Amino acid sequence: MIYPWLEPVDAEFSERFNEDRLPHALLLYGPRDTGKTELAISFIASILCLENRHPACGSCRSCQLLQTGAHPDRHIITFEENPKTGVMRKELVVSQVRILISSLNLTNTISKRKAALIHPVEAANRSTVNALLKTLEEPPGETVLVLVSHDSGHLPATIRSRCQNLQVRPAASKGAIEWLCTEVGITPAEAETALRAAAGSPLKASRMIRDGSIEYYRQVISILEDLHTDSPGSAAAVAALAEVDPELLWSWISLYAAEVLKRVITRPDIALRVSRLQALADRNRTLLPTPVRKDFLLQDWLIQWARIRA
Repeated sequence: MIYPWLEPVDAEFSERFNEDRLPHALLLYGPRDTGKTELAISFIASILCLENRHPACGSCRSCQLLQTGAHPDRHIITFEENPKTGVMRKELVVSQVRILISSLNLTNTISKRKAALIHPVEAANRSTVNALLKTLEEPPGETVLVLVSHDSGHLPATIRSRCQNLQVRPAASKGAIEWLCTEVGITPAEAETALRAAAGSPLKASRMIRDGSIEYYRQVISILEDLHTDSPGSAAAVAALAEVDPELLWSWISLYAAEVLKRVITRPDIALRVSRLQALADRNRTLLPTPVRKDFLLQDWLIQWARIRA
């Protein structure tokens, strides 16, 4: 199943595929929790399909091997366990690319092409990027590399320039709102609220509605709005927000500050203060793993926010 907000991207891939205009490297990018990786996997299936179809036929030997995870011409680079520590790595390392390059240089076993999925590509460290660049530009044989990025702003320009780019834009998609309304039985207005809370990611929005965390989002926004009228005070606001997951809290604060910034952009004095507070919210989120007092960070931010009269 293709989610409605992915249909334009899938159609663009299908056109290139059917016209035999596939590039050596595709970069599929957009917000998290939009189904990009699943879409990339469907691209890989078509690239390897012996019937040369999109969507893939699902019944040829290639498609059957993909279903078992044992296709010799399909390769995946993603987070893996560090063999020395037994802990999952948080970056893609150069040894993974070297293994991939060696595999791509072997003769095809089943399919006409080889295909590799690399995700999330922004997690590649500098050495990994350097090892990947030449392969992106001139992959051996009939090879297609599909890269998935949740944060393309952190991708080196050298990677982006070597790929054909496909962008997922779910937040502006009417289909995302209609899908949410049908999926979880809510109104369009509630779907728009959930998408804002999820930074435009429909799948994340669906989870927030189902697990009830959307109510925390409404509470956070209500408190931020009330602080502009001096009710409640910052100390009371900190207490009221104590149960909200800190990662979500700072994400929502930053998103709301960005919305306010759009409204006050014609008032440079206020816009500058809001912009600085949004940046501070993003910085505070990065401090969550540290021993710093999180309640102090929050109270200080809220005090500064309350002083802005937009």
